[in-house]
Amino acid sequence: MQYMKAASRQLHRRKIIGFDEAVRIGYLYDATDERDYETVKSYIRNLRSQFKKDVSALGFVDKKSLPPSQFAQFGIDFFTRKDLDYRLIPSHPVVQNFIREPFDVLVNLAQGDCFPLRYISVVSHATFRVGRYDHRNLQSYDMMIHIEGNPDIKTVLEQSEIFLKQIKLQTNES
Repeated sequence: MQYMKAASRQLHRRKIIGFDEAVRIGYLYDATDERDYETVKSYIRNLRSQFKKDVSALGFVDKKSLPPSQFAQFGIDFFTRKDLDYRLIPSHPVVQNFIREPFDVLVNLAQGDCFPLRYISVVSHATFRVGRYDHRNLQSYDMMIHIEGNPDIKTVLEQSEIFLKQIKLQTNES
């Protein structure tokens, strides 16, 4: 865990960016459950068509291989347990590319106990990082969303959008 602390201290230009201002949005999620994959896929399709956002998602499938019904599509990629090193750090090229993407906003939809997704959040080149509240991850995100209980992924997506839409940046226009 020492490397997580070091990674969280890396220089990253923090800037608050709301939903309206964001052009590039990245989502991290636990894609082990096929229903969650379908929900995220549908949500991303809606964001792209309705709001004209450049959206990508990276799902972690907590299995050795991808189920046949889950396959990479434009902007929706996956990695599995076999793509993790002995420290549980993802090493797949798809993950490295996602980390290097300069997202305006990166949203981690997973609970705080999914180390590979939390690691990606910490080392991401995203400008504004959003995650679910967990007292152990205070240094990992620029904004945390607290949702009671164990909500489904659709609820987490909706709540993250609501909170991001509430961020309105003031301009110095007179």
